[in-house]
Amino acid sequence: MSVEKMPDQRLIHYYENIRQQADADRALKFHFTAAPTIRDYADRRRNEMIRRRLQHRPIDWPSSRTGSPGR
Repeated sequence: MSVEKMPDQRLIHYYENIRQQADADRALKFHFTAAPTIRDYADRRRNEMIRRRLQHRPIDWPSSRTGSPGR
């Protein structure tokens, strides 16, 4: 389903899940949400929420970490 056709509640739910994961990543020093595809996914949903004038909290993205995964 395209973002434009998503019901408001589903759009908010998906965006909120990403925001919560970013919060958890920051707390645990793990950066699953540092991947550009995750940020692009969230940005598409955020842009649609803005277009629909839906209230949302911005995502406070964790900073990218250096080194390879597992270190």
